[in-house]
This record gives sequence, structure tokens and C-alpha cells, in this order.
Amino acid sequence: MDFEDLSSLCASLALEEEEETLSPDLAAGLQAQGERSIDRSLVGCVLSMSPIARDAFVHMIKGVWKTKERFEVEAIVCNKFVFHFLLISDRRRVYSGGPWCFQNKLLVLEEPTGVGDFSKMSFCNSPFWIQLHNIPVFCMSKTVGSILGNMVGTVQEVECNQDGLCLGTFIRIRAIIDISRPLKRILKVRLGTDKELITILLRYEHLPELCFHCGIIGHPLKECPERGSHQGDIPKLKYGAWIKAPIPPSSETML
Repeated sequence: MDFEDLSSLCASLALEEEEETLSPDLAAGLQAQGERSIDRSLVGCVLSMSPIARDAFVHMIKGVWKTKERFEVEAIVCNKFVFHFLLISDRRRVYSGGPWCFQNKLLVLEEPTGVGDFSKMSFCNSPFWIQLHNIPVFCMSKTVGSILGNMVGTVQEVECNQDGLCLGTFIRIRAIIDISRPLKRILKVRLGTDKELITILLRYEHLPELCFHCGIIGHPLKECPERGSHQGDIPKLKYGAWIKAPIPPSSETML
């Protein structure tokens, strides 16, 4: 019996008269123990249309994360895992260090809360470093980066110097985005005193498997359900390799 079957079974059972609940003291003790365990855990889902090789995943991820103390990986259901850390600092570093990918498939991490009910986790949000191109020189600042970034997702960081200026040819931001929706390709904004309409191009670093038709992460073009539903001529692709930004040499998020 797998995790989903067990959850359905528990939900269908009714409490009989002769069955008793835990005493308050015992329940409180178990809750405190569970909360300590949750504080040192992460739940992850590898976005793939087919089951991944679990042993290969566990072996490679332990080599890439390079935690100070060991951690355990528990497989709970197809492509979903619980990661149990000894140190909260290791858990924090892994969670804040993404996006992580395994064989070009995105690993989405969530922090368990409450009783840690895995079945209620959506795995719809993931951090990405995003490059904002075609921005006028006078707008290359942390303030502008934050405003534009929040049009894409929830900004966590804007790369800039001590004066709040973004050096180079683009603004680089880290943001949490909703991966259940098509990736944003461009932003159209009015900047400057003359309110000129400018098209800003978005490029994503460490971008994993992406459908170039619907823009959803988690399946390739050939397996896109939306593309297969079209009759007659297949529409032109909305996405291309251009949306993938060059990967920095120091990257260690790909497994």
C-alpha cells in the first residue's frame, strides 16, 4: 500500500465506540516530537511525467548538496521524497540554494508545516535566478529590479553593488515563481519621463525541462497535452532555447 492509498484509507475510517483517542498529555508529547522532526525536514517532488530512478537520485543528491552532517532520504510516493537533516543550518542552505535539478527535471522543495501532511502540498512554487534584459541604463538599479521582479514572482534578492546599482548589461534577480503557470517571457513597461513603452526580455538560469509550446515546466514538447489537442496545423512555438540564460561556471544545482 503506497502513501496515497494509505491517506485515502485513513480518511474513510470512522471512529468506533471502542476505539479511543490519545490522552492529551501523550498527544502533546508526540506533537512536540513531530514538530522537532518537521523543523529539520524538507519535502521534494521531481517534476517528471514518468518515475525517476530513485537509487540514482539519492546517490547523486547526497554528493551535490554537500551538507556538514549526513541527511537521510525517504521515498514516500512516486517522485516524492522527504529529506531528514541533522542540522537546521543544512536544511536552510539546501532550501535557499535552489533551483535543484535531477537529469534536467526540476526538484521542487517545500517546507512541511503543521502535521506535515504531504498530500496537501502543491509543489507549485520554485525559486529561480532571472535575468532582465533590454533595460535602459538609467533604470539599472535595485529599486527597478524589485519592481520588475515582483511582476514575475516574489522577489527574494536583487544583485547589485553597495550603492544599489546593477552593473552589467542586465538586472539579475532571484524570485519565487508559480511553476504551475506558463513562464513569463517578456514584460512591457513604461519607463522614463516620456513613458516610452519598453519590452523587457526574461531569461532564466538553471532552467530545467520546459515545454516550448505551453511554457510549463515538467514535461517535454513531445508530451505536451495541449499541443496534442490541436486539430490541423500546429501553432508556432511560443518559447525557444533563448529563454535559457547561460549557466554561471560555479553552478552546483544540476544533478
